Amino acid sequence: MEFEPDVLDLIAELSWRKLTLYASDLEAFQKHAKRSTVTSDDVKLLVRRNDSLKELMEEKLRAIQDNKPPPDPAPKKKRKTSSIS
Repeated sequence: MEFEPDVLDLIAELSWRKLTLYASDLEAFQKHAKRSTVTSDDVKLLVRRNDSLKELMEEKLRAIQDNKPPPDPAPKKKRKTSSIS
């Protein structure tokens, strides 16, 4: 399949604009939630109106979570003992 250079330029420009918009939306969702990083919840919010993309993202997230080892329990902090005389 061959494309004219102008068509490829247009596809590249549209893709860039869409990805820039996605990045802006993800950053807004992350800031609204008062977090410093984008999480899977932000991505779910971004794709919420695109059923096929939402399904694909949820499937990928489940696969990631299934392969992730369970988190180690946080070590308990030792209580300071006061030496009252």
